[in-house]
Amino acid sequence: MQVFTENDFPGDKPQLMQISRKGFTYDIVPLHINICERCLRDSGRALEHSHDVYHIILYSGGAGKFSFRGKTSYAEPGLMILSSPGEGHQFRPVEKGELTYSEFAFSYSSAEGKDLDIPFSELLSLHSGIRFDNWNSIMKLDEDQSAEFGRMLERMVELKESSSVVKVFNFYRIFSDIFSFLSLVHASANIRDEDSISSRLAMSRDFIHARYAESIRVDTLAEKACVSKGHFQREFKRKYGVPPVTYIMGHRTIVARNLLRTTAMSCSEIASKVGFGSDLYYFSKVFKKITGATPTSIRRK
Repeated sequence: MQVFTENDFPGDKPQLMQISRKGFTYDIVPLHINICERCLRDSGRALEHSHDVYHIILYSGGAGKFSFRGKTSYAEPGLMILSSPGEGHQFRPVEKGELTYSEFAFSYSSAEGKDLDIPFSELLSLHSGIRFDNWNSIMKLDEDQSAEFGRMLERMVELKESSSVVKVFNFYRIFSDIFSFLSLVHASANIRDEDSISSRLAMSRDFIHARYAESIRVDTLAEKACVSKGHFQREFKRKYGVPPVTYIMGHRTIVARNLLRTTAMSCSEIASKVGFGSDLYYFSKVFKKITGATPTSIRRK
């Protein structure tokens, strides 16, 4: 086990992983790391315990049961548990058996000594901006995901012995990588749970965002969503609040407004660049209808 102390993070801490909530600013406090720790229980039964700490657990081998939030389950390779402060747990074998797992334990504390105790799902949402509607604290990783998480823990252990001047910064980069990894893994699980038409509409919307400067036909978007043109237009409006054509024009206008504010390009150049072609009159008409201002007035600001 690698245990972290204040000596591992001297001086001012980077703001990279800070969380601001209800008037307090919290910094991540790494506590310890285990990599592929082998745990045996010959007899008896281990009880759950809880504390104000976040745990990331990844099982990699053995045959035994763990306990989490009052429920006993069999562990298997690739099983990951995200435990929040106050949640009862016993990650070692609760009965006779053997388990091998890796762990990263940390907390979030403020300068006033207050510990953050929000659920893990909310912590990841604050970090990533992703809303996790179908959260599950226990999930199964595939081999590649398990290996990726293991490499991040190994990098952290290696850094602990480093004397580099960028040691602390690199620590925080890994913390961010871990949070981003967990966010994407859970986001993927949420996407798999979405209904088919919703995910296909999102693909069409992403196509608009990527190809707004080109000529985009509703027929093409419908084909990408694998539905008829009429059905696509109804479902798109229901999901995004406006018809596809209006959405396309709105996105082009947003991009044009940003270019007007941040570049010296002429209105004609911008109109062409965002998909309005050479028709400056039409561009100005649509721009004013959507924003309430003319392109030239935005440029003057």
